[in-house]
Amino acid sequence: MTEKKKRFIRRRLLIIMMLVFIFGFTAYLFASNAIKFYELQDQQSQLVQRIEEEKIRSNQLDEQVKQIGSKSYVEFVARKYLGLYYPDEVIVIPVEAGKDGASNDQTIGK
Repeated sequence: MTEKKKRFIRRRLLIIMMLVFIFGFTAYLFASNAIKFYELQDQQSQLVQRIEEEKIRSNQLDEQVKQIGSKSYVEFVARKYLGLYYPDEVIVIPVEAGKDGASNDQTIGK
């Protein structure tokens, strides 16, 4: 082979290698960006779902704030957290059964 043919073949080989490298690098960039895009879409859908859940929770809290001043809420807090009851109410406190199997219920009030 002559020197010109060798240079021509080398030059062609170099061009082909450069084109393969450029094509491979472009495919890699495209694939990595596509993966990142789908990850971000998934994250966005999760955030949208979380926002909807938080809106529901916010509405529930708004309803609770509206009820704070009501008589039923005050009564609920007094019964549950303070252990208060009306003077004419009869409170029954169940006691666990003893050794003989009989339960002794105690009443408080009236």
